[in-house]
Amino acid sequence: MAPISRPASRAKITRPSLAGVFARERLFAILDRRDRSAVVWVSGPPGSGKTTLVASYLERRCSESCWYQLDSGDSDVATFFYYMARTAASGSLPLFTSEYHADLSAFARRDFRTLYSNLRSPFVLVLDNYQEVSTQSAFHSVVLDAVAELPPDSCIIVVSRTEPPPAMVRLRANRALQLLDWQDLQLTRSESDAIVALWGRTLAEEALAELYQKTEGWAAGLVLLLEHSLANTSIDVMPNSRAPQVVFDYLAGEIFQNFDERTRRLLLKTAFVPEMTSAMAERFTGDSGAGEILATLHRGHHFVYLKAGGTDSIYQYHPLLREFLRARAAESLSPSEYRALRRTSVHVLEADGEVEEAAALLREDTDFHALKHLALEHAPDMLAHGRAETLETWLDEIPDEILDTDPWCFHWKAACRFASAPRESRLLYERVFKGFEDEGASQGSGQLLACAGAMDAIIHELDDLSLLDPWIERATVLLTKASPGTGADSGAVARAAVSLFVALVFRQPQNPDMKKWAERAFGCVGELSDTNARLSAQLLMAITLNYTGQFGRVRELIDVMRRTCQSPDVTPLALTGLKDVESMYFMLTADHEQCLQAVFDGVDIGQASGVNLWRYHLLSNGAAAALGAGDLVSAEELLEKMHAHREGARRLDRCSYHYYRSWLAMLRRDVVEAHQEQKTALRLAIESGCPFYEVLCRLALAEIFHELADERRTVSNLRRARRLARGIDNRLMEYMAFSTYAHIALAHGRTRSGLNALRYAFGLGRDHGFTHFMWWQPRVMAELCVHALESGIEVDYVRNLIRSRELMPDVSPVTVDECPWPIRIRSFGEFQVFKQGQPLGTGAKPQQKPVELLKALVAFGAMDVKERDLAAELWPRIDADYAHRSLTTTLHRLRKILAHDRAIGLKHGRLSLDPSCCWLDVHALECVLNEIDETLGYTRPRPPETLVTHLADGLFEIYRGPFMASEGDQPRYASARERFRNKFLRAASELARYWEEKQRWDQVARLYARGLEVDALAEGFYRRLMLCYRQLGRHAEAVDVYDNCRRALATERDAAPSPETTAIYQSVVEALGEDSDTQHYG
Repeated sequence: MAPISRPASRAKITRPSLAGVFARERLFAILDRRDRSAVVWVSGPPGSGKTTLVASYLERRCSESCWYQLDSGDSDVATFFYYMARTAASGSLPLFTSEYHADLSAFARRDFRTLYSNLRSPFVLVLDNYQEVSTQSAFHSVVLDAVAELPPDSCIIVVSRTEPPPAMVRLRANRALQLLDWQDLQLTRSESDAIVALWGRTLAEEALAELYQKTEGWAAGLVLLLEHSLANTSIDVMPNSRAPQVVFDYLAGEIFQNFDERTRRLLLKTAFVPEMTSAMAERFTGDSGAGEILATLHRGHHFVYLKAGGTDSIYQYHPLLREFLRARAAESLSPSEYRALRRTSVHVLEADGEVEEAAALLREDTDFHALKHLALEHAPDMLAHGRAETLETWLDEIPDEILDTDPWCFHWKAACRFASAPRESRLLYERVFKGFEDEGASQGSGQLLACAGAMDAIIHELDDLSLLDPWIERATVLLTKASPGTGADSGAVARAAVSLFVALVFRQPQNPDMKKWAERAFGCVGELSDTNARLSAQLLMAITLNYTGQFGRVRELIDVMRRTCQSPDVTPLALTGLKDVESMYFMLTADHEQCLQAVFDGVDIGQASGVNLWRYHLLSNGAAAALGAGDLVSAEELLEKMHAHREGARRLDRCSYHYYRSWLAMLRRDVVEAHQEQKTALRLAIESGCPFYEVLCRLALAEIFHELADERRTVSNLRRARRLARGIDNRLMEYMAFSTYAHIALAHGRTRSGLNALRYAFGLGRDHGFTHFMWWQPRVMAELCVHALESGIEVDYVRNLIRSRELMPDVSPVTVDECPWPIRIRSFGEFQVFKQGQPLGTGAKPQQKPVELLKALVAFGAMDVKERDLAAELWPRIDADYAHRSLTTTLHRLRKILAHDRAIGLKHGRLSLDPSCCWLDVHALECVLNEIDETLGYTRPRPPETLVTHLADGLFEIYRGPFMASEGDQPRYASARERFRNKFLRAASELARYWEEKQRWDQVARLYARGLEVDALAEGFYRRLMLCYRQLGRHAEAVDVYDNCRRALATERDAAPSPETTAIYQSVVEALGEDSDTQHYG
């Protein structure tokens, strides 16, 4: 949020304008040299000319500078950064809001880097009135950061009444700080004489010597004596005291009496204003000439600084003059007039946006009722600008008996404590809610905001989520009443609705009204007018939606947030939050690379800005993505980073760390370590009161105890997880829970219940596009995919899951040719064997008999083929015993050729190809044929075109020609060849009929043409293809089809096309016309 420009407060960031000032070349030379110090500390008593020296030096020697006048309010570093953001050189400095508090140094360094980049080097940064900052303030460390970022040819000049505080000792030790103290600042005799001459005074040598002796080089004393001597010819008026304020008050009192009444009235009425414009002075005095009087005082060297020119001229009294005028006002005004003057000063200051100065007067007067009103009026703006510390200081000074009269006081105190002390914030919100409750129904908005604040504080702390329960109940009641048309504040309703939804997901995911409150939150979030508040709400909603697997909605929110984050007003907290949401989304959707990219982007933004609130969660998302992808090296590195940043980690953060540690151990098959880590994770989940995490931990423990063969504790954890999850509207959790149950049930032989659970889990996976969950075990999921394919459960989904997650089942499914099979065997068309993707030569003479054995095994079905049948087939002319020995020898040779021990199994006298490592096109064809029958059966609704196209591609990919085409008419191949051919022709015809019903003749023609490429003797395909071309008006191509048919039949079978084929041909010829017919026969 951009700060509002106020003329008066610009005095803090504006260099004083000088009139008729003596140039102190002696000190200018020292400032020029600086002894290569980054900091020059100018210290001396009031009135010693510190500010005038530095301002005149910049005016004469420095073309680029930035001036900042400190006051006590800058002890809150947020105030300092607030005003620094308004300097002309600042560019676009951020405000020091709560998200930056965890790393002040990183924020300060980035802030000053940005400031310096907008200044031309060499430059000077001036910090005036440094003594106003509390010695306990963090501001001193900010200055050290400012020094650390300084370009080598630039410097910082500090102006102070005091010497450097202890925090600057390192700078002094490193000779990075040069001190210009009172001994340096004291006027020399020649400088004193020059100033007298500048005033147009001609004094004798004795008078000049006496003047210098009395003032002792004190610039303010010299100016006052000169001013006094204009009305009184004598200069012998110095009091005995050497205290600057005492001397000043004495001399100023003498001079004050010489001013006319109008000027004295102006000075007294503006005594309590640190700086003012001409317009402000006119409002104080009712004198339209007040601005001209101030200009005259400035030109006359009456300790009135001018800090800007033109219509927005800002005037500021020297601190000595201001103290004198305040004391004179107290002496000369009656008590009622004095109080009235201070009240008027407060009102004018507040009206002109000088809220801190107004508050300072009220605090001095202990007017706590007015201070309370001021604090409540400006609390939202101050918090928005990160000035919680200042606001809290005001509220802390107000007695409780006054605060108790208005619950909003404690509301803002709670808001101030939210970022740094969420527990204290929550307790304050309890007090706020009770206060509004006592006031009745008219304070519904206050109660809603109290509920939202308390729930947010509990979630921010992530320590004991059971504390959410009473707040959920209260918010539910209030939001139910705050329906449209009831007059409830829309912003309060929106905040409470979003906070309630997030609280429900974390604490009560089984709440029966979850859907209702989710929709309410979605509908309300647009009511939040502040960009960053809206982003914060969207961020929390996206995280909760990620947990529940609603990835479509998450994607929508990410798109919305990305567009919003293009605004320059968006804070680094919102940007890192967006990266957290993105990384979580990509992790749960199994996009490993995108997740890690979002993680590293978010961490980089946090490190650059000092906003590291999301760092731990970002790293945990990255670790989960790496674990899910099997990238155990990256997972270990990210977990180490989480461990390195464990300081300040919340209880639920620590739970996730141990959960991922357990997951890593499980993937490494270290079940004992996995058990120890998961026990810790479960304890932290229970202590935090988060059902979602407890379910995750118990499901993981069930898998661990299953591996440890501890059935009792496996079942116990499954039951507890199921009891917790019952009623939770969370599809992702269901997907994980039912997958876990299916694996354990199937492993224990409970096939029916296991397959039912698997069917439900993979149905959810298909409907919601789930391809990942936390605690993903590739080995387990591969086994489940086998069971699913063998049972016909969500085959397409399972195929996609195997392909996208690169699963390698221990028992490979026959239907998945996308798997990287160790051995592939193709028997349709040319017989081919591939080993690890490379073709195995089958024609070499030493391999002929083993390959013949493999071909025979395939021809007999490849599963449970009797040894004696194979021996009799391959060695028909020798006795059975010798044939069996030959089979044994040949089988050994075949196994060596295939180089895979499990490729061909022998059990109980039967041989089988092992489907876990051998892919056989015969088996794949049977699966595809079954899928075509099931998909195109008339009892089913017609499938989508994409599915039919996919099935056709699969059919032609597998069936590449006649079975064992090169083996001739050997009986063991011929019958199988004809059987497979008939199945292929029927399936292709079924697929073509699908397109014919849609009258998609181009698709029909393409399909039959593909069929003829594999089977050139399929006369029925020629007929159907001619009919397609006739429908398409491509008669010449239809004639070519007939010619191809005639040649193929004549060549292969010495036959002619059938009458039915010829009749179609004749109809095509007639359509071509007489000329085409003549041309054809010619």
